[in-house]
Amino acid sequence: MSQSSVSNYFHKPHKLSEATRERIRQAVTALEFVPNDAARILRTGASPVVGYLAFELASATTPEIAAAIEQRVSARGMYLLMANDTGSRQREREYLQLFEQQRVGGIIISPVGDVEPELDRLRQRGIASVLSARRAVSPRQPSVSTDHVAGSRLAVRHLIELGRRKIGFVASSLDLRQVADRQRGALSVIESVPDASLEIISVPERTVQAGIACADRLAARDPADRPDALFCANDLLAIGVIQSLVTGGQIRVPQDIAVAGYDDIEFAQSTVVPLTTVRTPHARLGAAAADLLIDEIAALRASGTAREERTAPQIEFSPELVVRASTVGA
Repeated sequence: MSQSSVSNYFHKPHKLSEATRERIRQAVTALEFVPNDAARILRTGASPVVGYLAFELASATTPEIAAAIEQRVSARGMYLLMANDTGSRQREREYLQLFEQQRVGGIIISPVGDVEPELDRLRQRGIASVLSARRAVSPRQPSVSTDHVAGSRLAVRHLIELGRRKIGFVASSLDLRQVADRQRGALSVIESVPDASLEIISVPERTVQAGIACADRLAARDPADRPDALFCANDLLAIGVIQSLVTGGQIRVPQDIAVAGYDDIEFAQSTVVPLTTVRTPHARLGAAAADLLIDEIAALRASGTAREERTAPQIEFSPELVVRASTVGA
């Protein structure tokens, strides 16, 4: 069998007949052969691997985004290598260095820190990148994001229109720009309503357990000192808050405290009190990030240089409010 047939077996199997594929498969098995792509990558500059770096692989939204990315890149005969930096800026830098060392074809990153200077350096080395879930600051950095300021405005304006005036914003560290944007949007609404206030209620993480602990603390307060509405930075926090308040039995949802979340994850409408939330297009965001990265990889290879000045695409999705019983009742 020819060298080109063996190459097609590993990289373009659809070009071979079933009989040829079977003969090559038997030979590969007998020889225990494992192909090494290093030489091909050095020769062509084309790696079939795309790196995806996220700060929360275990979050309720990341799997849907990652699945959409995987679907898009696999349709192009490429592969997805996923990594989780667990919210560590140091780990984030280390993974970017690892992706560079592995000569990946491109990188999609949902960042914790300011990675744009590093991504610009990687572009000079021929590695394309797309920011995911955060709008880029540099006009040269491609990005796909959601307008989180607008999303939080939708949620808080809804609570204000229901007559709520003591709003609590439940969130973890504001170092994460997406969370800071949600607080900024909430404040912009509160500042326009003279008798409204916003209390920042800090939690250590954005999980159901953190939401439960937050609600337990609120239940221990004097009733006059409690917020009459909570806007949670994500749905997991909101689900935990509702679970604690309802099972505790002292505080009614939404009569005493209305609760709104953010993301519209799969379980948002299945809680004991269905959750009002801000819907963000997770699958569309992942698909758009993958498509944009594939276009950027092609553009870099075609130009042969990353130094040309150009404005990169920056796609931003608009969220929508989904109203359920946790703010308006059954």
